[in-house]
Amino acid sequence: MRLKPGVKLRDLSPQIVLALYVLEGCYRKQVPEYELWLTSANDSQHSAQSFHYVGRAVDTRTKDFTGNKHQLLTDCRECLGDNFDVLLEGEGTDNEHLHTEYDPKGA
Repeated sequence: MRLKPGVKLRDLSPQIVLALYVLEGCYRKQVPEYELWLTSANDSQHSAQSFHYVGRAVDTRTKDFTGNKHQLLTDCRECLGDNFDVLLEGEGTDNEHLHTEYDPKGA
């Protein structure tokens, strides 16, 4: 796993740290040599209520992922379960990424 310059990892929730390992496994399931890039954690600009600011969301690069991105999205959702939201954002742009957030249902 590589970090985009400027990514800040302070105060990440244990759940989102674990999610990063799960995400890496999902990426490598399709493309074994793929190196996961963490492009944002609790840094950068996000919406005011973003889970990024409380250490419960991360973005991982997909713009250079050569596997099936929609299958990747499905795999990540299945592996992480209902307490996580995983979205493919910016599809087809230079900012394309998976946004993953820990959002436990019923909490």
